[in-house]
Parts: sequence; C-alpha cells; structure tokens
Amino acid sequence: MSNNDCATGNFGDNFAGYAQDRIWAEIGDMIRAALGYDGEVRIEHPPQGIDADLAVPCFPFAKALKKAPPVIAAEAAGKIPQGGDSLIAGAEAAGGYVNIRLNGAKLAGEVFRDFELYSSCYGDTREGEGKTIVMDFSSPNIAKPFSVGNIRSTIIGHAIYSLFKSQGYRMVGINHLGDWGTQFGKLIYAYQAWGDREKVEKDPIRELLALYVRFHEECRQGQPPPEGEEMAQLDESAPPANPLLEEEARKRFKLLEDGDEEAVALWKWFVQVSLQDFSRIYNRLGVSFDFVQGESFYMDKTGEVIELVKEKGLAERDADGSLLVRLDKYGIDTPLLLQKSDGATLYATRDMAGLIYRTRTFSPSMILYVVGSEQKLHFRQCFQLFHLLGFDARCHHIDFGIVSLKEGKMSTRAGRVIFFEDVLEEACQRVAGILEEKRPDLQMEEKEKIAQVVGIGAVKFNDLSQSRVKNVIFDWDKMLSFDGDTAPYLQYSYARVQSILRKADAEPKFLPGLIKEKAEIRLIGFLARFPGAVREAAGKFSPHLLAQYLLELARCFTEFYQAVPVLKAGSGELTASRLGLIRSYAAVMKKGLMLLGIDVLDRM
Repeated sequence: MSNNDCATGNFGDNFAGYAQDRIWAEIGDMIRAALGYDGEVRIEHPPQGIDADLAVPCFPFAKALKKAPPVIAAEAAGKIPQGGDSLIAGAEAAGGYVNIRLNGAKLAGEVFRDFELYSSCYGDTREGEGKTIVMDFSSPNIAKPFSVGNIRSTIIGHAIYSLFKSQGYRMVGINHLGDWGTQFGKLIYAYQAWGDREKVEKDPIRELLALYVRFHEECRQGQPPPEGEEMAQLDESAPPANPLLEEEARKRFKLLEDGDEEAVALWKWFVQVSLQDFSRIYNRLGVSFDFVQGESFYMDKTGEVIELVKEKGLAERDADGSLLVRLDKYGIDTPLLLQKSDGATLYATRDMAGLIYRTRTFSPSMILYVVGSEQKLHFRQCFQLFHLLGFDARCHHIDFGIVSLKEGKMSTRAGRVIFFEDVLEEACQRVAGILEEKRPDLQMEEKEKIAQVVGIGAVKFNDLSQSRVKNVIFDWDKMLSFDGDTAPYLQYSYARVQSILRKADAEPKFLPGLIKEKAEIRLIGFLARFPGAVREAAGKFSPHLLAQYLLELARCFTEFYQAVPVLKAGSGELTASRLGLIRSYAAVMKKGLMLLGIDVLDRM
C-alpha cells in the first residue's frame, strides 16, 4: 500500500478497525454476557503500578443491575472466559473494577496482523472519507517578520492538518495572509519617502519593518513606542517629525483601494518579496499549503456580505453611520462592526467573505481557524453571524496561548523579542555545539544535517508536547535535552533501534507465539494504542495528546530494552522475534513524529 493510499484512507472494504478496537469490542461482549447486561461497557488503561493491561469500571452498571460495583466486579471476573487460548489470561476484581491481563500471544497476533496489513499506514483510518475540512493557519502579516507568535499557528495547524489527513479527510490548508489594510498606506509612504529598493530586495522583511517603524517614530515625534511594538534603529539624519504623516498614509491607502498604478505596483512588490522570505522559513519547517490567499483576495466579495446581512434584517446603522450587527440575544454583548461610516470594510467583513467563499467552493463539513486566544470574541461573532446567514458548516476556533521566554514575557523595550528564523537558527547552532562535544568524529555534512533535523524538531515538539491553550515558555536547555520529554529524546530512541537492527545478524521476523515476558506484552499493548492516540489527538484538535503518547511509548521501550535481551536473546527465533518487535516500535515512533511534522534520523 502506498503512502498516497494512506492519505486518502483507502484501506479497502475489509477495514474494520484496529486490534484495540477489536479487543475492546470482544471484552465488552464478554462482560455483557457474564452480567446479563446490554448497555455500554467502558474500558480503560489502568494507572502505572497496577498489574493489569486493561480495566473495566463497574460503577455504571450499578443502577441497572441493582448491585454494588465491587459485587458486580467480582461476578464479572469470575464468569468471563480466561486462561488457555482465551484472549484474557486472567481477571480479578479490585474494588469496583475488573482488572484484566491479556494473553500475550493473542494480543501480539492481533497487533502484528495490523502491521502486516497496513504497513506504513498503521494508525490511519477511513473515518473522514468523503468529508472535507478547510483549515486556516499560519497567516503572517506581509512586510513584517515571522515572529515567535507565528510559531504556534504554523506548527499546531500543520500537525492538526496531518492528523485529520491520516483519518481520511480531504484537507484544504489555507495561508490567509495579512496583506490589506491601512498599514499599507503607511508602508507605501515610508518607502516613497525613505526607501531603498536595493536594501529591500537584499533583506525584505527587516528593511520593510524598519521603514514601517520609522513612519511611526516620525508620527510620535520622538515618543517611545507602545509596549510590544517592533523597534528598528532610526536614522539620526531623518527629517523632522511631521504631524501630517497619518493623513498622507490614508491618502496612499485610498490610492491603493482605487487601483492607482504606482500604489498597486508597490503593494504587489511588498507581497512578493515577503512571500519569498516566508517560503524560506516554510521550507525549513517542511510546511506547505494548498492555497495562499490574503485578505485582498476577498475584497471584491465583501459587498455580498453587506447585502446578505441587510437582506436578513440583521444590520443596523450606528449613530456615526457605521454598519453593525448586534448579537446580544446570542450571549455576545459586543456588536460586530462590518462597515465604517465612510463605507470601508474591516477585517471582520473580509473574514465573513472568506467563510462564505470557502463554504461554497469546498463544501466543507468543518472550517477550522488556528489563531491565538486573543481572537476568541472575533470568531464567536463571525461564526454566529455565519449561521444566522443560513450556512451550516461547523466552525471551530482552535485557540492557543502566548509564547514567552524563561526570563519573562517578551518585551521589545526590554530586548526580549525573538524572531522565528532566529529561533530556528539558534536551536540548530546549539545542537551543533552539543554534537561537537559528544560526537567529534562526525563529518561536517552529517553534523549539519543532524543539527537541522534535531534543532527544528526540538522547536516544534516544545510547542506540540504542551496543551495548546497553555502559554509556552522557551527554555533552551529543556527543549534540547536528549534525556527529558523532548524531540531529541524521541529521535534518539528511534536512531537507537536502527543501530540495533544494523548490528543484528538475524532478519527481524515477529513470532507472536514466543511472547511471554511482561515487558514485551506491555510494549505490544502500547503499540496497539497508537491508532486510538492519533484519532483522539485529531478529534480534540490537540496534538499534545499524540506527543504525550509518544513519550510514554519511548519510556515503555526503554523499560523493555533494559529488562529483555534482544541481540542476545538466547535463540535465533527469539532474537528475530524481538528484532521484529523493536522494528515495529521504530515504525510507530517514526509515523507519530511524522504526523507532528518532525523528522527522524537513522544515525545520531
């Protein structure tokens, strides 16, 4: 089966779930038969330290069966088939739970049947077949640096895109660029007044930012900038402050809106050089999009939004002549402003136009926006109006917290701002330094490759291993550690298996009948959990759930490797079988990291 088949969920008509699904369904049937109960049976993974592979809580049965949970658990444990060739090796009551130990050979047979059938597609499903999801993520502003704040939208969005794609959904990833608005009037004026084409072409983003900041400095007449606004070194020979600059900027933006040839040419150039700069970063991250559409793409579609709102009787004029929609009756106190008194549209108008366009163009079952938590109100307003206009696609704002440094909140005045490309470069250089110390034998080319893969992986995993709604702290020592809960730890675990496989004389060939050790059964049990971890991470828009699973899996592998010999297993068949087991572990680790957008290396 090709990777293409995986991406489309093409598993054939016989796909009926994975080992965990089949095993849980069988255990559920056993419990129902033992108790004479026809309701739902919930199955859980017991906490570490409990000598069991699975646990069935009996509390939900108490009302229907009119018995205490411990009594029910004892009855079920005594009646369900166990021992011999049964799936269940043993079952015992513990309070209100039935703790179950699985038959290692049966479990292994089920799991490795899946590996043989689905190979590199292991973990993928057909769940989303015939459904489309439109995702809006990354969305940097033209002519501004790809800041640390853009990290989360890009990395989280790309991971969620990959997760849903693995579940058979047709994915449409859109990079919605901030390429329109009054700031372009300011930038056009600044470039015409102080710009140097050669400088802009050499370093587009930083030079355009410097021009934009200079415009604001001139307007402020030497006043310090607001907290959090980007800084640039000002030219001491700059002309004196001009209080009319803001008006000049408005005139330039009006020229742009009216299609003035020079203004449009400059604006298109700003967009072009910015995209070239962004592309370099996206290439390093391995991130791509199906469509790149800025706000300007929707400008000719905003008129329909205004007309639709008026037709539905949802619009009203404010005292200043602006057009707005009140949403009080839907629990949203702040009205949504769609048009200024001078007829100009706003960001919200363009987002509404985008929602309508995407619905008509792609017929999605879901539309997802991966945007920071500060935009919660904006999306609540837009989604509510979208449904009031009669559209029924499910819309979700996938929000996330802020990024800060270990020293505290990022502040330009305090000199604690980091741009995204600087973050990537710093990570790679630090890994190169570690390699220089630990692996001086490596060739320069190999060292650079490892530094890139490990450094970029560390930056991504530092974000993805934490709940997206939490704030992320940049702590270089923690995120680059080969021992902690980091990408380097997982990547090294994968490379370690490749090293073992290279040293082996035997050909890996998993033999379920040889599975007897607890460490083996536990590792196989963890491999069986992988499809469920992927499904849950996608369904909850939470890549950190998959990241946490991979960390647990890696710890489980370490325990296995310390407890059970592989290359010196004692017999050719047992060695081959354990090599097959660790090869399967490596395949799951590689697939899991790939879904998070993180590469692996065979040698580290």
